[in-house]
Amino acid sequence: MRLFTLSLCFLFLAACSVEETDTAVQELDVQIEAGAFLAKSTSPTATLCQSTDLIAGQNIVVGTVDVYIDGFTLSVVYNTIPGWNIDETHMSIGNCTDDIPTTGSGNPKIGHFEYSAIHSAGTQVVTYTVDSSTLPVETCVATHAVVSSTSGQNETAWGAGVPFPGRSWATYMELDTLACTSGGKEPSDPNEDR
Repeated sequence: MRLFTLSLCFLFLAACSVEETDTAVQELDVQIEAGAFLAKSTSPTATLCQSTDLIAGQNIVVGTVDVYIDGFTLSVVYNTIPGWNIDETHMSIGNCTDDIPTTGSGNPKIGHFEYSAIHSAGTQVVTYTVDSSTLPVETCVATHAVVSSTSGQNETAWGAGVPFPGRSWATYMELDTLACTSGGKEPSDPNEDR
């Protein structure tokens, strides 16, 4: 119970939206839609900011990682292609030089990523949402997953992008949140007088 309360406090401080449609998973920062391949965000007003391949085992394209923005909501959507499922996800987002947890040698520490969940069998879509007004203009997103094929193959996967400086094949995406906002305008400060 104490861990649950601490998790809720952390989520409130991180300004993340909370949705959960899979009651088997008690992670509060993930929206999961199992059994369907989604080609775009579920919000009709969301703008696709960036899309990249979800690559398993260093060279198997098993889906995509899409980043959408809708007002102050940034959504990171993991999608797998038919025949592949998402068993587990880990995501870190923030300042490119300081916010993504890494070891001293530059390898990502996925166990320390701010967002993570274990998913029920058959999950093909996972969405993390973040308040984009809290992000720097130049934002990095590290998206890791554990995936499995219907034929029994299990792999780790990363959203394709820039390699981490360590000796792993892990990668992250670089986003320009200013370019993602409608009309190229910088998000306004909610504390600013109007």
